[in-house]
Amino acid sequence: MPVGLHGQFPLWSRLGMRIPSDICVKTTGSMLRERGPALVCLAALSGYVTAVSIWKPGSAALLACPFHALTGLYCPGCGMTRMLYQLVHGHIALAFAQNELAFLALPYVIWRIVQALLPLRWQPARKFDISPRWTYAIVAVIVIFTLLRNIPYWPACTLAPGGC
Repeated sequence: MPVGLHGQFPLWSRLGMRIPSDICVKTTGSMLRERGPALVCLAALSGYVTAVSIWKPGSAALLACPFHALTGLYCPGCGMTRMLYQLVHGHIALAFAQNELAFLALPYVIWRIVQALLPLRWQPARKFDISPRWTYAIVAVIVIFTLLRNIPYWPACTLAPGGC
């Protein structure tokens, strides 16, 4: 349960200063509940980047895409391990060639994680709310990207991991 500022600063109460009740100092438990999903995302992304910086894609330590192994088709995430490997090692153009959509979405994902982790202390964490229109648009882009990258003819084949 949050502790009010008056409880931490009794002088303010003695001076008659009023603080709105919605401004409060968060306890560790409430901060962890609000920022837990962002912390999990940050930990997963950090672990993933660490793994691809140590091992090469295709090694036994990094699993191949199960969807591609079963169907022979590229999923929207195919090439992300190779993309992060190239990005961590400073090869921007090669990273972009592995998964264009993930490459373009990565700065936004990182920005949203940081935004969820670092709100002002007395403000609640910002919730990730997205309108249904944006949800449909994002899903449509992912579906179109997936369909195009599985067409074996130029120019669509340039979207496959590594290009044509």
